[in-house]
Amino acid sequence: MVICMRREVLFFDNPGPVNTNGVIEAVKERAKEGDIGHIVVASISGKTALRVAQQLRGLNTSIVCVSGPPSWSIFEEYVYPMVKGEIREKLEELKVIIVDKTPSTLSDTIEYGLARYGYIPASFVVAETLLAIGGYGLKTSVEAILMATDCGAIPAYTPTISIAGTGSGADTAIVAKSTYPPCVFSKDSNKRFQLFEIIAMPRVKKWYKEIGIGEFSFYETKT
Repeated sequence: MVICMRREVLFFDNPGPVNTNGVIEAVKERAKEGDIGHIVVASISGKTALRVAQQLRGLNTSIVCVSGPPSWSIFEEYVYPMVKGEIREKLEELKVIIVDKTPSTLSDTIEYGLARYGYIPASFVVAETLLAIGGYGLKTSVEAILMATDCGAIPAYTPTISIAGTGSGADTAIVAKSTYPPCVFSKDSNKRFQLFEIIAMPRVKKWYKEIGIGEFSFYETKT
């Protein structure tokens, strides 16, 4: 007996924050099915996470905002904490868990930093593969789940919705099994990371390309 399901995927012509409303609406419809208890939102300033929390209010889901850790202060454009002021207060009022002390699993590691000197670590390969396949939104949505699990904001080995974007806002949403970073390639298949569903994704992808230490620009695929 073959058991299958049919799902709609929302595809955008281009990546970017203009797709945020579409992503949130698609996630809301998926969350209404009631089988997903946790939603992770990659949101540096907290603005996108706040929009998600406000529009999904009343659904039986916990929402986690994954922002940048203190180490991002090495970049001039970031001042820790990134989620601050009225936005942070509103998120806390809505019981949104803010993750902003956990290093980025696929970029803020010693071995990843060595990649610029020619050493190719596993985290670099994973990040580059996700970027090439799905763009910055897919890479970040996977990373946000790993970070949220790593710090205990969501339980491990649980179907979770993750939302991320390219630059700002949201253009990608997935359903995936949460797990700890060391278990991504676990010999136990029950503990491995798994991508279950794509809810929304841009057709044309963009990803960050490093042009100098601490300096990045967007590289865009050509159709």
